[in-house]
Amino acid sequence: MISAVEFKKDISKTLGSGLRSMGFKGSGFRFSMESDDFAFVIGIQASQYGGHCYIEFGIQPKALTIVNGQTIDMAKIKYFECEFRMRLRNEDNSDQWAYAVSRELNQQIAHSIIEAITKQVTPIISKFKEKPFILDEIEVGDLANNYKNIPAKLGGMGVMTGEIRLAWALTKLFGKSNPEKAKQFAAFGLSKLGTTNLFFGRIDFENALAMQY
Repeated sequence: MISAVEFKKDISKTLGSGLRSMGFKGSGFRFSMESDDFAFVIGIQASQYGGHCYIEFGIQPKALTIVNGQTIDMAKIKYFECEFRMRLRNEDNSDQWAYAVSRELNQQIAHSIIEAITKQVTPIISKFKEKPFILDEIEVGDLANNYKNIPAKLGGMGVMTGEIRLAWALTKLFGKSNPEKAKQFAAFGLSKLGTTNLFFGRIDFENALAMQY
């Protein structure tokens, strides 16, 4: 079994060239692209058990730059810092890409990764660029089954966060553009928090509900 470092070395040139031709910047296991309103990030996550990796895709609204008191640098943001995230699937509908034993085979895997990104990520990025207010389509009722309802609203873009974290992100995003909608998400988020829950966004829920317009 080869290591993640060896796999990265084998695929680096092929993967980097393919993704840069699609408009991404970066190298190694992180690539990114930006529009006026969103940062788009591709990350390759090596399995902690070795032998394979996962291809992760994240989208971060640029209007949401402060999370839990920390400022996000959109030029350096990692996929796991994004509020909207999904894991890609290979041609066998698995979310794992196994390392091969030779450089030639690993380069074939790199092409497989590029194909998956082309098919699964490129249409989503195009949709977000064409519709910068796409997040406005999400309603509170969608959080009842956010793993099904949100992708349907966002051109296939999934979420890997729970309903409370998503409610927080939308509360913050709608705070200025649609305060009444922000209050709806805030009320939902608070309704899901127990009295002892230390979720950092509780104060943002409370502030949204207390705000007068």
